[in-house]
Amino acid sequence: MPRPESEQMSLILFSGDFDKAMAALTIANGAAGNGMPVNIFFTFWGISLLRRKNTDGGLLLEKLFKRIMPLGAAKIGLSKYNFGGAGPWLLKKLIRHKNGQTAADLLKMAMERQVRFIACEASLKLLGVKKEELLDYEHLEVAGVDTFLQKALESKIVMFI
Repeated sequence: MPRPESEQMSLILFSGDFDKAMAALTIANGAAGNGMPVNIFFTFWGISLLRRKNTDGGLLLEKLFKRIMPLGAAKIGLSKYNFGGAGPWLLKKLIRHKNGQTAADLLKMAMERQVRFIACEASLKLLGVKKEELLDYEHLEVAGVDTFLQKALESKIVMFI
């Protein structure tokens, strides 16, 4: 049963790490699954989850950051025990063995549950990421921190991950 806007949840996802993204998306999906409107503000490395491609152009440093930033939730690493990329592979294998969901699965579920994604405009500019490089999702907007702050003020629950 949908809940009123006054019972919404707002999350800041600062990290692009697999385990932290899993936590944020699990919480967001739990709330959305219980009818709560949810907003996720993706900033700095959290932007990695929203990326689907690289485009040409920009400063050399922007190009460098875009090359080292993962493209999407399926490519993000662990915050600890990454083991040169083997850590996420091992964790995904364990998740599949336990019939669980990966960060990519949870991101897709959040989209199906119409969780609102706000991509930090300042982070996109700083990293040289363009809107056309992001997921094609009707509930994704590029906006400033003022937009997120307004949603946070209207929220019953606010979290930083």
